[in-house]
Amino acid sequence: MHVPLKYHSNLERKCRYALVFATTLASQSWAGIGVTPLGFGADSVSMAGTDMGFSSDPLSINNNTAGIAKSKQAQFSAALEPFVMMNIRHADSLGNDQRSGNDRALLISSAWSSPLENHSDITVGLGFFAQGGVGYEYTKLNTAFGNKDDLTAMFGVFRLAPAIAWNVNSKLRIGFSGSINYSQAEQELFPNTSDANSGFPGLEIKNLSGISYAWRAGLQYDISEQVTFGMAYGSDTELVLKNGSATANFEAMGLGRVKYNSAKIDGLSLPSEFGIGFAWRVTPRLTLGSDLNWYRWSKALGEVTTQLSGVQTNGAPESIKLTNDFGGQDQFSSSIAAQFKLNDQTQISGGINHAGNVIKHGNESPLNNLIAKWHLTAGVSHQVDQHWNASLAYIYVPKIKREYTNTQLPLGREAEETFGAYSIALGITYNW
Repeated sequence: MHVPLKYHSNLERKCRYALVFATTLASQSWAGIGVTPLGFGADSVSMAGTDMGFSSDPLSINNNTAGIAKSKQAQFSAALEPFVMMNIRHADSLGNDQRSGNDRALLISSAWSSPLENHSDITVGLGFFAQGGVGYEYTKLNTAFGNKDDLTAMFGVFRLAPAIAWNVNSKLRIGFSGSINYSQAEQELFPNTSDANSGFPGLEIKNLSGISYAWRAGLQYDISEQVTFGMAYGSDTELVLKNGSATANFEAMGLGRVKYNSAKIDGLSLPSEFGIGFAWRVTPRLTLGSDLNWYRWSKALGEVTTQLSGVQTNGAPESIKLTNDFGGQDQFSSSIAAQFKLNDQTQISGGINHAGNVIKHGNESPLNNLIAKWHLTAGVSHQVDQHWNASLAYIYVPKIKREYTNTQLPLGREAEETFGAYSIALGITYNW
């Protein structure tokens, strides 16, 4: 179909406006509780991520790195954490009331650490972590254009982290880890929808991926035989999302489905974080602790640019560059936890974690459901023999709802997001 020059000019303007609208949340496909896991390892999870003073096994590489220096022998730890998101739901004034179809996730992490043979005050380690991996999937939603279409977003981040820690003296431990991070993402934003009046083209982005680097440092100090103070800082982790492809649905404008050979998103990251906390051995059996963590979401979800280029259809916009502010805001999370030894082999633990708002009110969407507040946890750890230790933890995230006025997607203007989940974490540690 021939597109008149004047119409083409209006079309390009509308398409650019609509793609701002359409891709605003395309790069937020990593929304979910897997973005910043509560902790790494079943013991950490069982105490609601209260790690600063407690970290001691190899998975501490991704909690408080200084903790790996506590052990005087080589260790290996692994954790398997299946999630069930039973209350991830979107409802709006168009009659949509649907639970996300992507309601299962599995996180696997493992790590090794060992003191150096000739320098026992130095401990080295290596960890592999599923840093995140939760997405959303809604099919056949009612849209503002009178049809039904799909809205999906999937994201994953994987981390390989070598580490080193030093027992400076009998009281002070410090640690450092660098990391190589691989991220990947894809999304469908009403791919079968095209509207000439508004200039809205449905969009599909595939195979975004890339590698970035980050670091983490930690400290633990034994104030007394009963009290340990901990502190850790983690740099922001840039999410490199490039080398993808995209398809924009311009069928209503007479251009068909337009393919772009290159798609990338710049500006997203996992937030930098800073935490302090303590562990207090009140009695030989009971230990209490607390952490306070700060997350820099204002940068992680700040100004983001989406770029499409390498168009394959004559008459379509050759390239598209869009910039948007996602409305992230810095927030604190706080936690309290307790461990109790039933006997020399078995201990139980529990914790409560509360987080602030990651996204400013009014920036919510089905693809940006970051509204969880409370995490309630419990766990048990058992020393099987002199080498093996097994742990089991449970996390419950109470259901929470947030109503808002939708201005970002072609769905009902009055909308509501719901979040609720639970998971278990299975962990093992082997000591040489």
